[in-house]
Amino acid sequence: MKRGPAKIPAVATLTHFTRASTSATALDNLVAILKDGVVRGGSRMVRGARPAVCMFDVPIPELRTILDRRNRRRYEPFGIAVDKRYAFTMGARPVIYLPWREAEKILAPEESWRVVSLEIDNDPPIDWSFEREWRAAGDLPFEPPLAAALVETWKDVDEIFDRFDGRPPCASVIPLAEVFASPA
Repeated sequence: MKRGPAKIPAVATLTHFTRASTSATALDNLVAILKDGVVRGGSRMVRGARPAVCMFDVPIPELRTILDRRNRRRYEPFGIAVDKRYAFTMGARPVIYLPWREAEKILAPEESWRVVSLEIDNDPPIDWSFEREWRAAGDLPFEPPLAAALVETWKDVDEIFDRFDGRPPCASVIPLAEVFASPA
């Protein structure tokens, strides 16, 4: 396959990352998302009974700090970038960063999925606001032309193309190692 420079979508995107599970690698989980055409909502780190899809509102080149190897328990460099405008029409919204007790006073319990706890007075403080998180309640289906697969290396790009017989159901497959490489 002829390779050129990694193409970063020109539109604003929201990114969702997979990680390994007990039965699959992060890459396998990304392939499942692409096959299904949907990012499934989860309840890990989401309050309330309503699952949600968690995404970052961070430009792809700036994801380097979030995907740092020290965060590998939480995030691996395999995911999907979805057009932000499309995600918004599908119900995705920025989370509300608030102390949990304050959030309980002003939001209905069924809206608690929207809140990320911000506890600056704790020792150590709890502050995830640098992630610029957005969430969509439930699952988030996506249109292939409005999504890009994010993988770690060119080897992973080849793997995605191989698993889909040369036609992955997305607009592009971006190797993050190249995007994060320092310019010469």
